[in-house]
Amino acid sequence: MIKNIQRIKSNINTNFVISSQLSHCKNTISKDRFFSSTSSSSNNNNNEDRPLLNKASANLHLSSKYHSILNQITSGLSPKTESLQTTHHSVLNLSLDQLVETYNNKKTVDLSYVPTNDPQDVYINSELKLDEINVFGFDYDYTLANYSDKVQHIIYDKALNYLVDELKYPANLKELTFDPNFAIRGLHFDVNTGLLMKLDFLNNIQAGAIYHGRRPLSKEEVISIYGSMQLKRKYTYEYLKSMSDIFCLPEACLVSDIIQFFTNSNFAFEPRIIFEDITKAVGTVHLGGSLHNEIINDFPRYLNKHPLLGDFLYKLKSSGKKLFLLTNNSFHYANAGMKYLLEGQLNSKYSDWTQMFDVVMTQCDKPAFFGKGRPFRMYNYESNRYDWNEVTEFSSGKVYIGGSLQQFTKISGWRGRSVVYFGDHLYSDLVEPSQKEGWRTGVIIKELETEVEIQNSPKYRENLAELLEIEDVIRRCQFFQGDKKDSFLESLKTERYRKRLALKEPFNPNFGSLFRTHTNATMFASSLQRHADIYTSKIENLISYPLNFVFYPSRNYLPHEFKLN
Repeated sequence: MIKNIQRIKSNINTNFVISSQLSHCKNTISKDRFFSSTSSSSNNNNNEDRPLLNKASANLHLSSKYHSILNQITSGLSPKTESLQTTHHSVLNLSLDQLVETYNNKKTVDLSYVPTNDPQDVYINSELKLDEINVFGFDYDYTLANYSDKVQHIIYDKALNYLVDELKYPANLKELTFDPNFAIRGLHFDVNTGLLMKLDFLNNIQAGAIYHGRRPLSKEEVISIYGSMQLKRKYTYEYLKSMSDIFCLPEACLVSDIIQFFTNSNFAFEPRIIFEDITKAVGTVHLGGSLHNEIINDFPRYLNKHPLLGDFLYKLKSSGKKLFLLTNNSFHYANAGMKYLLEGQLNSKYSDWTQMFDVVMTQCDKPAFFGKGRPFRMYNYESNRYDWNEVTEFSSGKVYIGGSLQQFTKISGWRGRSVVYFGDHLYSDLVEPSQKEGWRTGVIIKELETEVEIQNSPKYRENLAELLEIEDVIRRCQFFQGDKKDSFLESLKTERYRKRLALKEPFNPNFGSLFRTHTNATMFASSLQRHADIYTSKIENLISYPLNFVFYPSRNYLPHEFKLN
């Protein structure tokens, strides 16, 4: 030990100012000589070595931070101190005893001064200059039309009736009811194993968010099935079906309920067949007309009117912007809904909502519309007849069905980044027009307001701050060795698990947040970042922004970058 101290004295230049980074000290101090487990012989020399080390520290012209390191080395010579593995500078500022004491005596962080997010704000992935946008396009469902949650119950009940009445599923299934609190959108269903799960953007399965029917699987069960908690990319492409739009909620609930029913009844079944039957049933409900007729007959129950929708559309129109509607719905259904939503909101300049739009396109069959598509046909809704002539131009107040992106671009002349299109479905609405024509894109996410409100709550923020602190202490603790370290680390992991649950359950007790797993962005959130320039909870939120506004994204930090808040 005396030789080590003498080496410190001989190797340090008195004019050398030690950096706060330990890497700058590596040639000056041999850390492993001081932080390895103390042998019995060195223990006997502790009292002899301590004065020499203190003298070395006193005589050297070192920075105050270097004095701190030497003092910790001195205190580390006690035979009762846990040993520290060779590591980097950020761990050296506390011993294990100090780390434990600091954590146990931690104080609640005051977050009252931290600003909250506006649940009705517009959030930005990519810079978007509104004065460069000449054309605004809209989907109908969950974009211009904001449905109440009661629509999900109808879809579930009607699809269940179809399964029983048409596909001859057990009649007892009609006793099932839709559970609005079970699933979230953005989940994936494995048609090979029959498991419903939540994935992050790296195909990691979130622990505690994977179900067979209504039964959650343990981490050990998942690993026994897949080999790990991360799925291979090839496997996800082959077997996993995405449930990305909000209409998928009753579908996800149906899949889980029926699998649970079959499991309880000891029925043999193939998960892929169950999924395909349910997909067929839900599709029939959407296309068969009964769902739309029920909504039309009771708009106040199923549609949420917003008093600013008409003002927003008129703001765009009066500023010289072009507007178009692009929806898979029939004109009969979209027309009835738009009349209800804009009742009493139309400017006196317009006698009908269709006059505000330069192009109205219905029954477009997205996403096929963005591929080969079909020829456009003009539809006369007054006579309920289709025109046989080729469509070579668009006229305001007229209605068109079918079509394709290529034809639309050719006829309208609206191209590229001068067009922005708003929809609620990432894949059916936004990916292809963005990639093929360069349209700017905006996503309407109804759940966003609730998610932001939860994040703004004092309890959520407190739990998040405590989780981040626990994870930092876990990182530091792992550099130590010994029984005390092992015990402390296990207690930290237990508390980390509790905090993770406390952060997950306010969003959804089964699957948590739509946008993140415990650590990473979900597959849905990752796709949102890639394919949407902006997103918000409803289209009317845009009304407060001037039309020369520039949406600037916040700086995204990489894990190794310094985060300046």
